[in-house]
Amino acid sequence: MQQPLVVPLLLLSAGLAGASSALSSVRLCGLFPRFRTAAQDFKADDSGTRRFAAFVQAIREVNNKTDGIADHLLPTTEVLFTQRDSRRDGATAFFEARELATSAFKGQGCDAIVGAASSGPSALAALALKESSTPQVSYSSTSAGLSDGSTYPYFARTVPSDDFQATGLADLVHSLFGYKRIATVASTDAYGASGMLAFKRRASALGIVTLASVSITGGANDESDFSEQTEALRASGATVIVIFAGGYDASLFIEKAYDAGVGGPGFLWLGSDAVSQASTMARIGDPTVRRHVFQGFFGLTPSASTDSPIFRRYNRSRSAMPSTAGDGAGNCDLEIDDDGVQMWAADNDGNASTPLVCSGSDNQQHDIYAMYSYDATFALAHALHRLVEHARVAEVRGDELYEALVTNVSFEGVTGRIAFNDASADPSRRTHGDRTSGVRYDLWNFGQTELSVVGAWQPCSAGAAACSEISTSANFTYSTADNSKPHDGSEIGLLFAESGSGDGPKMAACAALLALQHVNEGNGSVVPELSRSGPNALQFVPKPIGIVRADVASAIRGYESIRDRIDGFVDGAASRTNVHVAQLGALDGVPQLSYYSSAPELSCDVQYTHFGRSYVSDKISSSVLAEQLAGYGWQHYGVLHVRDEWAVGYQEHLAQNAFRLGLTQFSGSWTESNAAEIREAVQMMRDIGVNIIVSLSFEVDLLPLLSSAEDEGLLADNFVWIIIEGSGSAANLGTNPEATRLMAGMLSFEANPVPAFGFQRLFRLWGRPGPPQCP
Repeated sequence: MQQPLVVPLLLLSAGLAGASSALSSVRLCGLFPRFRTAAQDFKADDSGTRRFAAFVQAIREVNNKTDGIADHLLPTTEVLFTQRDSRRDGATAFFEARELATSAFKGQGCDAIVGAASSGPSALAALALKESSTPQVSYSSTSAGLSDGSTYPYFARTVPSDDFQATGLADLVHSLFGYKRIATVASTDAYGASGMLAFKRRASALGIVTLASVSITGGANDESDFSEQTEALRASGATVIVIFAGGYDASLFIEKAYDAGVGGPGFLWLGSDAVSQASTMARIGDPTVRRHVFQGFFGLTPSASTDSPIFRRYNRSRSAMPSTAGDGAGNCDLEIDDDGVQMWAADNDGNASTPLVCSGSDNQQHDIYAMYSYDATFALAHALHRLVEHARVAEVRGDELYEALVTNVSFEGVTGRIAFNDASADPSRRTHGDRTSGVRYDLWNFGQTELSVVGAWQPCSAGAAACSEISTSANFTYSTADNSKPHDGSEIGLLFAESGSGDGPKMAACAALLALQHVNEGNGSVVPELSRSGPNALQFVPKPIGIVRADVASAIRGYESIRDRIDGFVDGAASRTNVHVAQLGALDGVPQLSYYSSAPELSCDVQYTHFGRSYVSDKISSSVLAEQLAGYGWQHYGVLHVRDEWAVGYQEHLAQNAFRLGLTQFSGSWTESNAAEIREAVQMMRDIGVNIIVSLSFEVDLLPLLSSAEDEGLLADNFVWIIIEGSGSAANLGTNPEATRLMAGMLSFEANPVPAFGFQRLFRLWGRPGPPQCP
């Protein structure tokens, strides 16, 4: 009977303990990069300072109960603050975070921390803060790896995870630009490595092929050697390059890649949010060089509407803040924070003998991540308000504060609706503390002088990687002289005969290469419809496939060796080969256009979904031949044919058309290169007594066939021989006087392009110097 009374008494006791009065103060701390490390000459980090200024702005607005901004938050509680310099360095962030959590404010430590900026430092800071259960909210750490709630149990962020922007970048490549072929560059830190992994996962699902992937180490400087990476990019032939790295490192790499011939006109760089900053481009001081290097660059950054009342209020307040940048003559603003640390000046190099360096802000320059810093500070203020004013806690405990942040905080911030994902019920705690609402990205484009917003990308709903929306303006600036969209170096496979009878296969392959040359020239010299204002960048991937008509294994190996590099392929394989290769193309979704295969069965669009041909199908050809035979008044005729897919299919369709016209067909066949069977087929035709004979044969069998026919008296003057595609056979056997003698007076039945205007244009150009592959 006693047990039901225990719980209410305990709850009442806890409530009474904290109900007497609210806490008089809480302690928020910040991790902001103010200066770089020695490897980067202790340079000032202006963007980090702007984000710190937004942190200070938010705290002062919370503390001011008469300015009309969030006056209801923590009405009787003062927010104390201090900060440390994370220097965009992991080790520094780890030790400074631990010092803030345990030693700041004379050993009281911080109730929560806003920061750090970069993903690598934030990850190490999160590990340090895990020991003390100190909540951490980052304003610009986007690495997807930080979504691991088991490893980083007290980490949250107002900026979206890179899972979103990685999806966005892949969608831009595929849906906006229509590219299928790229190269990638990623930094080896947590931000670049996990972001690129997420991008590649999405890109692969969209069928985007990565020609080359290179990595760069963070902390680059002017002496960094990227020759190995730039050579790999150059050798890949990629003209579309996606880069996931810190802004400073990316700027150095893109400039050095340009100097190595990777970049400039005809290239398109697509960058992640850290790259897509004005500071990335501003590192190159010469505006002419900057334009040459970055013109046509595109990138994404998390977006915030500048039209909202909340943004206008934030912007007015920020602009009204006094400058803390110093007087420009070395005299810094020496204001200190609540822990006695100077806010706008620092010993940047750790050398007491050198003067302090100013690190303030004029508070006039807009910084996208400063807005996320502002929202991160307010998110923690809302969570603290929940504990102090609603739970009436006697002290702030980190686990309770983090739970209040994730489960109870939801408000309209400068960057949109702020709310966090609660994955506490998921054993993996994946995406715990990630932002779940208001996810949207601006699409930036570098024109002649600067970056500007030209569109936006957003998921249809939070976490919906397969669903997105892209909106753009019509005005893009590309790197090309005529402002045409750079080509992604698409390649067309060319499977051609390495060996065979005569020069026919080689001439056909050279004709394909000549066509490619005309397409790339874009001058419409042969096909006016291909004329355009600038050059194309199509390439052929030539691959020998052995004897064109018979070598199935060689053709399959050739196709498989180029499959992942091509958008489609042209081939000169015979029908017996393509009934196999075309099935592979259908399975892989690779379009194929044959100039040689004519078997009717290849017209089956269920089995050969990606097969097409420029040569006429035998179904049509055989129908026309039957009409010709009937037109001459011939009622009976014979067909002598080799037994393969092409010849068997042809004679079957010819027989069907002949029956429709009242003609009678007799057939004899043989296995390729079997002289005895050839002789038997000829003798059968002699015994039947027909004198109109249609031949379906390859060059290898044609001479034995005609020799047997002569022996059996089937080449006499009262016989008519029709050789299907005979002119090709005659040309390939033209050096053989015996073949010439036996074929004299025979008819050839074949598709004839000569009357076409396009053929006449090609004929005029054929004698001119062709591609170097066709000497």
